[in-house]
Amino acid sequence: MNRKDAQKLVEDELAKDQCNPIDCIVLEDETIEKEWGWVFFYQSKAYLESGDFRDMLGGNAPIMVNRTTGALTVTGTAFNIEHYINEYESTL
Repeated sequence: MNRKDAQKLVEDELAKDQCNPIDCIVLEDETIEKEWGWVFFYQSKAYLESGDFRDMLGGNAPIMVNRTTGALTVTGTAFNIEHYINEYESTL
C-alpha cells in the first residue's frame, strides 16, 4: 500500500461517521511516515478555511494505517503522538 491509498482509507473512515457530519481534511504536511505505515492528522474543513477556533475540532485523535494490512488504528489525545507510536510499535 502506498501513502495515497492509506490516506484514502482515512478519508473514507472520516466521511462515514454519520453521527458527526463535519467535513474533515487530512493535514498532509503533518503526516508521519514509518516503516510500518503512516500516522495521519486531520482537522475540520471549516476551521482550515476560516481560522476561527470555534470551527476547530477537539479530541480528533490521529489515525495510523498499517501499510501491509491496511488496518486503521485510532490513537488518542491524552499523550503526545510518540507515546501512541511507541505503543503501537511494541505490538508489531
